[in-house]
Amino acid sequence: MVLRKMVLSNFSSRETFYDTRIMDSIDFMVELIESLSQADLASRLTINCLNSRVNTSLMRGLKSVTIMDVFDDYALGSPIKEKIYQEYPDAKLAQLKSGGNFPYLSRSDEVNLHLQIHLRKYDGTPFSASDNIPNGE
Repeated sequence: MVLRKMVLSNFSSRETFYDTRIMDSIDFMVELIESLSQADLASRLTINCLNSRVNTSLMRGLKSVTIMDVFDDYALGSPIKEKIYQEYPDAKLAQLKSGGNFPYLSRSDEVNLHLQIHLRKYDGTPFSASDNIPNGE
């Protein structure tokens, strides 16, 4: 019970936003968190809070990284955002004017558009996300 209250207290209140889509995304996540058992919530928070690091030096040559970012307030601070930009200097940026902590919920059309643009280069290849894989594969 205490753990759940701590997590939910970190969400901005509905009164903070004037955008109904952001408010709805917060409401959805609150409902989702309230539906989790104490054990599930604790395990997800444990995974989320582990002090670990991805070895990005192994991925320096990748040209197919897209970072999606929003310009409004969200849970990650500027230092973390800047660190991500530094770790992936060749990444493409998909920037949304707003979206809150859950842009994939509040701005799903824009997020899907950016995903389609990012994945378009894989059409007709074995890495395609669609069913249109070339014959003979």
